[in-house]
Amino acid sequence: MLDHVDLEEVSTEVAPTAEPLSTARGLAGLGGLCGVAVLAVVAGYGWTVLAIVSILTLVLLHELGHFATAKWTGMKATQFFVGFGPRLWSFRRGETEYGIKALPLGGYVRIIGFTADEVIDPADAPRSYMNQAFWKRILVSSAGSLVHFLLALFLAFILIWASGTSVTTGAKLSQIANFSGTSPAAAAGLTAGDVVKKVNGVPLTSIDELTSTLHSSVGKPVTLTIERGSNRREVTVTPVDGREVLIAGKPYVPEGTTGFSNGYGVIGIAGLEVETATVATSPISAAARSGSFVWSLTTQTVQGLAERLSPTGLAQLAQLDPHPSTATSPTALSQRPTSIYGMVSVATQAASVGWQPFIELLIVINVAIGLLNMLPMLPLDGGHVAIALYERIRTRRGQPHYRANLAKLMPVTYAFVAILSFLVLSSLYLDIVHPAPNPFTR
Repeated sequence: MLDHVDLEEVSTEVAPTAEPLSTARGLAGLGGLCGVAVLAVVAGYGWTVLAIVSILTLVLLHELGHFATAKWTGMKATQFFVGFGPRLWSFRRGETEYGIKALPLGGYVRIIGFTADEVIDPADAPRSYMNQAFWKRILVSSAGSLVHFLLALFLAFILIWASGTSVTTGAKLSQIANFSGTSPAAAAGLTAGDVVKKVNGVPLTSIDELTSTLHSSVGKPVTLTIERGSNRREVTVTPVDGREVLIAGKPYVPEGTTGFSNGYGVIGIAGLEVETATVATSPISAAARSGSFVWSLTTQTVQGLAERLSPTGLAQLAQLDPHPSTATSPTALSQRPTSIYGMVSVATQAASVGWQPFIELLIVINVAIGLLNMLPMLPLDGGHVAIALYERIRTRRGQPHYRANLAKLMPVTYAFVAILSFLVLSSLYLDIVHPAPNPFTR
């Protein structure tokens, strides 16, 4: 699990309405931020800068989802900020103030009337969040997570389409077995390094095709198309019953022969290595595979979230147990709690290796943030969706719109925020003291 607490909805309710910075101060703050980034690149931290900028871009797009849907549905959004804390740079365009703040820990869009007890100008009441139709509130609240899943699908499509598909093109013979007599492979002139390209005239697409054909062909000739260097030729081998073969005085029992009770054919191949090639992937195939990839990753992340939020998972974190602490691929990182610091660290490692692992990691981060934000608890997006659903159920036909009493939810909200804070702080500690092993290699 990758833990990222997006508190933009908290800020949606309480964000101040201070005036934007002066142009000079705003430009100075933005220039200082850019200067720090340039110095970091010069100092050799370019991959870290790329990782931070990429994660901030995800935050920006998340907020853009809320902002764009709020504008589209007619709500009034007065602020759009990335980051928290002191303003570094801001400007006002129309009714909205846009800007960047010093702490890149999230972001927020301030939409007026986000809660029933918020005091707003009566002239703005028709455009307040609480006075909108049910479907509009659901759309705006879930738009951030929807953006993350759309990004995950898009990035997965690009990754699969650009990377192509790895296919088996042959089976390389790494060793010829030394039978008690001359083996069929040796008799046919096969040697280590030969590559089997076809079996009985059919192109080889997996090693299993070769082994299963040989095992089921005792006493039956099998035609193999062999490639040796730039030369290709056909040889015929007749598998013998492996039960009658001895190697160094012991019966020869290769892998995959347990199901052949009436005998299994062998020709004396002691080792096979897969030879592959990358072929172009069609857009349609890439789209289908990207959907499957994101779905599989989503189920893994749900399992990771359930594990981490379970009593057992919380107890492990209370003991500062980094389990699961091993990760051999970017997707495996979805099972481990990770702070923003950890995200940047792993993303830096991925970017330094190549674009493919970096894109794969961004897919993981998008799915994790999208799911976490849809947990049905305030202050997360899913909490506002849950409230809208509850109000919809409680509103009777022909009756005024039912308003949930958020004050009654505050004890539960505070408890949940405490759990989230514990997850964030413990994950930060683990990422610093027990960082996840680098799953990327050059």
